[in-house]
Amino acid sequence: MQRTELGVQEPIAVKVVMLGKSTQVLVRDSGTTLADLLAEQGVAHQMEARVNGETADPSRRLADRDVVLLIPKIRGGAR
Repeated sequence: MQRTELGVQEPIAVKVVMLGKSTQVLVRDSGTTLADLLAEQGVAHQMEARVNGETADPSRRLADRDVVLLIPKIRGGAR
């Protein structure tokens, strides 16, 4: 976690790529988790997430310059 000498959290910039829709850079507190970001974007149960190209647990704390890729979950198959 990034902290200044006074113990105050510093902001981090996270690039969020929503496959086929948008790319944005969000500035958040350094304690932000992947679950926080997914809930904020309203896609917690609709998207698979990768952080810096790797599958990540929702409890993972995001770091400055992380790239989060959101991929729609694929549904279907035989009924």
